[in-house]
Amino acid sequence: MIKLLSDKIAYFLESRKLIESEDTEVCSYGLEVLISSLINSILVLTLGIILNKFLQTLVFVGCYCYIRQYSGGYHASSHTKCILTFLCMYLATILIADSIHDIHSKVMIIAISTINWTSIYLLSPAEHANNPLSNDELISNQKKARIRVTLFLLFTIIGSQVHQVYEYTVYSALALCWINLMLILQVIKNKGDTKYEKTVR
Repeated sequence: MIKLLSDKIAYFLESRKLIESEDTEVCSYGLEVLISSLINSILVLTLGIILNKFLQTLVFVGCYCYIRQYSGGYHASSHTKCILTFLCMYLATILIADSIHDIHSKVMIIAISTINWTSIYLLSPAEHANNPLSNDELISNQKKARIRVTLFLLFTIIGSQVHQVYEYTVYSALALCWINLMLILQVIKNKGDTKYEKTVR
């Protein structure tokens, strides 16, 4: 359904001469990702309201989407799987965040966030086969991803020392963990696809 809607919008834009015909497929894929992301965000924000964790959820979704927009990363094979995966990540985040009460976890949060920052900084952006990037786009996305992940690392480090916002930094730190995991999975997938292409040739 999401793909059908994305295709219709892309073809409409093409018919209006708003995009070139050769860009229709890329535009459709971009719309798919956008619509899927909106659905994910609405679902988890609704859950956040129900679970009385709206602000924490807002920080998590904001961090995750803000960085992943340019870092790239693994996408599930279907939108249903994508939505379910994100919901599982969100619920796991709540369980982990609720279990962190020890004051010594501040050091652990900073350490884990720094490790994830390093990985995201070095690996971004991870291209997806359906959304190839030009060299200029790769350089631009890399810079933007690095700036954004650095901003959230600073927020996590500084915020972890302030009692009033400590809980929110836990959610941003966990978002960095998931972004890094999705990024690593896509890098591994890309390497596997490259080896397969070489074997076929």
